[in-house]
Amino acid sequence: MIRFNAVNKTYPGGFSALKNINFSLDKGEMVFLTGHSGAGKSTLLKLISVMEKPTSGRVYINNRDVSNIAYRQIPYMRRNIGMIFQNHNLLTDRTVFDNVALPLVIENQSLSEIKKRVHVALDKVGLGNKSKCYPYMLSGGEQQRVGIARAIVNKPPIILADEPTGNLDPKLSWDILKLFEEFNSVGVSVLIATHDLGLIARMKYRTLTLKDGRMITDGINDSVEGDNDE
Repeated sequence: MIRFNAVNKTYPGGFSALKNINFSLDKGEMVFLTGHSGAGKSTLLKLISVMEKPTSGRVYINNRDVSNIAYRQIPYMRRNIGMIFQNHNLLTDRTVFDNVALPLVIENQSLSEIKKRVHVALDKVGLGNKSKCYPYMLSGGEQQRVGIARAIVNKPPIILADEPTGNLDPKLSWDILKLFEEFNSVGVSVLIATHDLGLIARMKYRTLTLKDGRMITDGINDSVEGDNDE
């Protein structure tokens, strides 16, 4: 499903964000990604979502090498990936319905299909009665759930989450992670970048740990290191 083969990412100016990264995430697997601030978590997610390309090495998504993918092909590849951001990235001048519908509008889905899928996605995250609200009318936890609904509305096989619980209290954080478990239970591959070691320890999933751009652990989270979000 996702595979990194000797991946390096160096930014202009010489900063090396990722160094010789090798790992794979299988179909239907749920994995945590952790590490200190600046360890490379967000960079790794950007490579998977084809927001950036590696300096060297190969990144495979669904057995396709996206390391040098043509620009015109990127939107089609991203249809396979639901991306969830810590700061939600919602359109403040659009309703909850319009925010969640955006990926389907981009895909030129019919209005009837958009309505059906948006309502299903909002019901899934417990916001079926909020479709006409604007983001400013929602709590932080509700805004995060809108972001999750937007990420799942086109039923992607892969979900990436970048610090999805970073601004939430422990109860809401746990609720959000249980949602990811629900998606994973029906075969969706889930990769969650987080610094919340307490939640990781409670959930007992495979954990990848980055330190200074290198992968230092890959396994069940007994040996997780790192703190702070990126």
